[in-house]
Amino acid sequence: MSYLKTITRWSAMLACAASLNAETFDLSRASIAEIQSAIDAGKLSSEKLVQLCLNRIEAYDKKGPELKAIFHLSPDALDTARRLDAERAQSGKRSALHGIPVIVKDLVDVAELPTTGGFKPFGTPVPARDAEIVRRIKEAGGIILAKAATTNWFGNGFDETHFHGPTKNAYNPLHFPGSSSNGPGAAMAAWYAPIAIGTDTGGSVRIPSAHSGLAGMVATQGMVSRAGIMPRGATQDRAGPMGRSIEDIATMLTVISGWDVEDVMTFQGSGHYADPSWLEEIKAADLRGKRIGVLREMIYEGPEHEEGLTIFKQTLEALESAGAQIIDPVVTGLDLKTLSTSRVGRTAEYEKIFAQNAYLARFGDDRPYASIQEMIASNDDALFSDAMHSALELEHPDTSPEYQARLRLRTMLRSAISDTIDTYDLDALIFPFSTLPPRRIDSDQPRAPGGSNSLASNNGLPSIILPGGYTSENLPIGIEFISKPFADLELLKVAAGAEKAMEMPKLPTTTPALSGEVFDY
Repeated sequence: MSYLKTITRWSAMLACAASLNAETFDLSRASIAEIQSAIDAGKLSSEKLVQLCLNRIEAYDKKGPELKAIFHLSPDALDTARRLDAERAQSGKRSALHGIPVIVKDLVDVAELPTTGGFKPFGTPVPARDAEIVRRIKEAGGIILAKAATTNWFGNGFDETHFHGPTKNAYNPLHFPGSSSNGPGAAMAAWYAPIAIGTDTGGSVRIPSAHSGLAGMVATQGMVSRAGIMPRGATQDRAGPMGRSIEDIATMLTVISGWDVEDVMTFQGSGHYADPSWLEEIKAADLRGKRIGVLREMIYEGPEHEEGLTIFKQTLEALESAGAQIIDPVVTGLDLKTLSTSRVGRTAEYEKIFAQNAYLARFGDDRPYASIQEMIASNDDALFSDAMHSALELEHPDTSPEYQARLRLRTMLRSAISDTIDTYDLDALIFPFSTLPPRRIDSDQPRAPGGSNSLASNNGLPSIILPGGYTSENLPIGIEFISKPFADLELLKVAAGAEKAMEMPKLPTTTPALSGEVFDY
């Protein structure tokens, strides 16, 4: 009897110990590293993970809140996951991205999926080969799950030429999620996948990251190739990761960063590319001793901004409590709000037609038109935006004094930001990306100034967005960190420390957990 009691007691103790050591997997919060741990423990597989993501898209994209974040699903995603599961069992992981589903913006070419530009007259052509960053993702063992929605690349907003109308904000579906990476923004907020890729000319990674409660990053121009991405302009265009943590976007950056013969801008990144060795430094980072300057010249005031300003003030207090030195104010002496606007500093319109024609030449035999000029001539003029028509009329970049002046302004602003950081001996600059919530979908009223900013986008500076808090209408307010060109690792470390100090982001209530997304192991 005593023997049986002893066995029973030991069994109970072992069961108790096992429960104490159990890990809980929660898809809504799981980082890429935590997903890999669950797979390594045998409690998850890439195939099951892909199916969980597909279940969420099925439940919430055209049903429920009808977010309309996805254009096209990959028909091969589950088969690819099975192959990568078998490869993992036989020879281990290729990288930290092995078996992880990835959503990419429609503009990013994937050889087996259409690129549309969100514009019906362009059709649904399938590119002959992957964008360079997609090639890198696949080579690292990532799984392309879907192509996400973009705004209308050639036409007039979400009019009849757009594929399915506006994408909705998962936090409040009456509002936009931010654009033009609206699809990746809403998809990541609703956790359709662990990580996504957006593209940015004047803010299109940063805007939806801020308005959708995400971590998002554009690395210094030259860190990531743009080859095979439908462009706006060669000077400003970038691609960047959008996710739910600094560690996740850094993991993706280590995969997509690198030299590419098709994009000469990446030659400038030599010696600076993101490396997997960065991840341990980022994971261990905190804010003790970090000097963060408040760039007051980028902050708007007024009654419309009160909620956003309160959230920003609370963010600064949290960073200071975590050990950061907050230097406030930091000033360049320039009218940054004006000089960083698209009206004054944007170069893309001068380059647009040339860049898009070069993209079409790369696309392959399935391209619908040989040139942008042919596309416009083959369709009703009224289908195209004023910006497309005016781009055809602009003076050639070879001789345009306006274009040359904008390039000089870009050089000046990059130097001004770098010099300011050096003068104040800072690790990063901080300001609200916007102190206004995203616009309502049903509103055509002009917004107050300060709804967005293009400082980092126009000037190729590294920028990271983190969610700072939420308005009374449950809409995210994003906080922006920027630094000098090629100070990307240091900026990631500051952002990682800030993330630990700030409140954990809320989850949207419109896209709750589904069966199988939470389990212990």
